[in-house]
Amino acid sequence: MTHAGSDEVSDDLEMRGSLEIKNRAISRTAITAALKDPRVTRTTGGMSRLTGRELPRADVTLGEDTIAVNLYIGVTWPSQITEVTEAVHAEVEDALATMTGLHVHRVNVLVSDTTLASGPAPVSNPDASQTVSPRPPTASPAAMPVALLFGFVLLGVAFVAGREFLIAQGTIGGSPWIADAIGWVAGLHWQGWMIAAAIGSAVVGLLLVLIGVKPRTKTHSGLGGSASTVWATPTDIARLCSAAAQSTRGVVDAHTVVTRRKIDVRVERDPGFEVDGIDSAVREALAPVLSVAADGRRSTVKHTSAPPTRVT
Repeated sequence: MTHAGSDEVSDDLEMRGSLEIKNRAISRTAITAALKDPRVTRTTGGMSRLTGRELPRADVTLGEDTIAVNLYIGVTWPSQITEVTEAVHAEVEDALATMTGLHVHRVNVLVSDTTLASGPAPVSNPDASQTVSPRPPTASPAAMPVALLFGFVLLGVAFVAGREFLIAQGTIGGSPWIADAIGWVAGLHWQGWMIAAAIGSAVVGLLLVLIGVKPRTKTHSGLGGSASTVWATPTDIARLCSAAAQSTRGVVDAHTVVTRRKIDVRVERDPGFEVDGIDSAVREALAPVLSVAADGRRSTVKHTSAPPTRVT
């Protein structure tokens, strides 16, 4: 009697089925939560859809019981990027935990665009085997154009093979290309141009190998160090630095160039102010931004005197 009851329970559990959450559903949940913040902009349709640059967009890494998300957003300018990303991070993390019931291992918020306009820390998972990490923000693979080229070449090979098959079956007429090509190659003899062709082939082969193993280019910088969950592009870091420099008394204009190794801030000062005083004031204004956005870069401040205003 007990054995029969256990069989009925087992059959009942099997009939219930299983629950599977698709990456697309998790992505839409993260995007919807991000758009609750009015400072987050939406870019969709047109070329954005064709190039895969729609914003917000989310790349989801789904483990057995954990979720990791890279969330790309655009923000209105001049919003405080750190405030927006922290608010979006908290909102998205809460939404994912509530809607899916899974452990949210990490949510990376990446600012990919700014538009001119008129949170809780991740909980560590004691089961390290089930922990997943999101993919770092990087550019498209360097080998992508080569892969597309080879894809078209393979399509051409498939076309030629299909044509040869139809000719062999008598479906269509015409001379066989493969047989003619093989006959032409078989009739070749050693010539001087073959040395150049061999060298060129070796060079192209080495270039393709280098392209294939080349790591992806870093497109964002972490705000706050390597363990940061907030990322920004060099352009947005430059805007933050320029805005901080322009807020300094005596600075007429500011322009910032951000490279992989340094942050170069160039300011135009009012001729009535001393260089040393403006230099220290600008560096003091930049300190809060550089403390979270420098990411190991060396910072420099250069001064030029603004031309005097002519009154006529």
